[in-house]
Amino acid sequence: MTGFIGGGNMAGALIAGIRKSDRKARIIVSDRRAERLEELRRLYRVKTTGNNRDVCEKADILVIAVKPQNLDDLLSEIREYIEARHLIVSIVAGVRAERIKAGLGTGRVIRTMPNTPALVGAGMTVISPSKGVRKSELRKVVRLFDSVGKTLVLDESVMDLVTALSGSGPAFFAHFIDSLIEGGVRLGLAKKDAEVLAVQTALGTARLIESGISPSALKAMVTSPGGTTAEGLYVLEGHAVKAAVMEALEAAAQRSMELSGR
Repeated sequence: MTGFIGGGNMAGALIAGIRKSDRKARIIVSDRRAERLEELRRLYRVKTTGNNRDVCEKADILVIAVKPQNLDDLLSEIREYIEARHLIVSIVAGVRAERIKAGLGTGRVIRTMPNTPALVGAGMTVISPSKGVRKSELRKVVRLFDSVGKTLVLDESVMDLVTALSGSGPAFFAHFIDSLIEGGVRLGLAKKDAEVLAVQTALGTARLIESGISPSALKAMVTSPGGTTAEGLYVLEGHAVKAAVMEALEAAAQRSMELSGR
């Protein structure tokens, strides 16, 4: 059985993904909010409880899905219920596996970094297993996160860089898309029309790149000598947009290191 301690948005997305891929999967969820538990029970037919001990006793895979500020209290609360059979999977942002190992007295911890598009089944999750995790268990966790998008298994040493790119990345893309929408409105388009144009253009561009066309090749395909795209790219280069994006990633990675205590 898979247990979720914390029933927030990301936990809900994972539960939805599990249910979609395996309707018979056994799931139990705990949360402080009775109304949220009722919602999860109604939507996904999962077992629910207001007691974290119940989740520990019934589940073999424990997904820790609480806010970072509540983590230490949770670890202290459930430590006595953790057994050798338990595999701990953390989706707590910015928290190193070592902190969870120390808090629960186990080396069987997998740290993960899912991003917000998991809410619509298009997430990107990086998975970092500790040495005490068996390959068969890792495969189970990979399948879990594959149900809400794509996964990569990487060493935890790069997790702060991952946080900057795929963790913060949705906000950076949203900022650029919002700029396109506002630019379209400034040119005279209705906002709803500008939104459709910008969002579909972003989706289509991503699909083309995913199909195997490199970003540089795609730029060359769209850009004609002396044309509209060349003129726009010239302005972006003049404002050093590429350099600004690189600096934004560097700043986000540095902040992630500070928050995780590195």
